[in-house]
Parts: sequence; C-alpha cells; structure tokens
Amino acid sequence: MTRGEILKDFFMKTLFPALIILVLFVMAKALFTDSNGTTDYFYVWIFCGIPFGIWRVRVWLIPRNFDLGTTVAILAIGFIISGLIGGFVVIWKLLLAIWYLAVTIQRFIIYRRGNNAPVVSVDTQE
Repeated sequence: MTRGEILKDFFMKTLFPALIILVLFVMAKALFTDSNGTTDYFYVWIFCGIPFGIWRVRVWLIPRNFDLGTTVAILAIGFIISGLIGGFVVIWKLLLAIWYLAVTIQRFIIYRRGNNAPVVSVDTQE
C-alpha cells in the first residue's frame, strides 16, 4: 500500500464514521436532555442508531386499510427497530475505528522501515 492508500483507509474507516457518530451524539444529547440536566442515554443510543440501521431493516411493516394514528404508530415502530439495530452497528463501528487506528499505525511503521516499499495489507494475510 502506498502512503495515500493508507491515509484514505484511515479517513474512510476510522475518522469519517467516528465524526458522523460524534455529530449525531451531540445533536441527540441536546435533544434528550431535560431541564434538570439529566440525559436519557437510551434515547440518544436509538437516535444515533437510526441512520446506521434504517437500511438494515429489510422488511418494513406496511400498514394497509388503517387510520392515520395506526399508520403513524406502525411507522414509528419501524424507526424504533431500526434505531435499536443501528445502535449495535454504532458500537461495532466504534470498535472497528479503534481497530483500524492500530492497523494504520502498524502500516505506517512498516511503510517507514521498508523505505517506501509497498505495505502488505493486514486484511488479506492468511
């Protein structure tokens, strides 16, 4: 790998997901903090998980022949389920970001030792 490919992997797999999660967390913390200053972190977790889990929900509950209240309730259940699934994905993405940070440091160490020789990818080693 070249130095540019190492930096591209670092930004795409570590920095970019972590920044998205940080922005979502700051927005959700402001939304779900009450007047006493206590924050409901379960709601924050669901809110942060919706963008990561909404496309993972393969089967949406589609309400037919119901009134408006039931339709809105069924769609809200879909968002809650996608938030729960996405909450686990957020935790996984943060763990992967920590892992790729260590991999990037290792790749730069190997890159400097080899006098700019290509780095063998850690993902493809057998």
